[in-house]
Amino acid sequence: MPLVTIRLPDHRPLPWRRKVADLVNAAVIETLDFPADDRYQLLQPLPAEDMELQQRNGDAVILQLTMRAGRSAEAKRAFYRRIADDLWQQAGIQPANVMIVITENHDADWSFGDGEAQFLASADIPED
Repeated sequence: MPLVTIRLPDHRPLPWRRKVADLVNAAVIETLDFPADDRYQLLQPLPAEDMELQQRNGDAVILQLTMRAGRSAEAKRAFYRRIADDLWQQAGIQPANVMIVITENHDADWSFGDGEAQFLASADIPED
């Protein structure tokens, strides 16, 4: 279950933004092998002037995934390719205008609420 932040153009309508989110979610499930019911996404529409990707032109999408370490380089490459292809074919975003950054962490780095680290068994938490 990654936490996915999707930065995308604010001038695009909400149904288009939802479509991008759905495409990203499908790629996460099918290439990175996450469960189908683990959807944690933040959609951040931004004005074009607030998105700078060197000297690229046109609408852009920037994805930031924070996830537990362990996915292979091959799986990540498949994810990058799938996102670039799907956003081009189904959302009209040129592949050169898709930027993806994956940041990995560990079980102790997650809390889904209640002040607990749900991925850690209680025996794994050191007592002070």
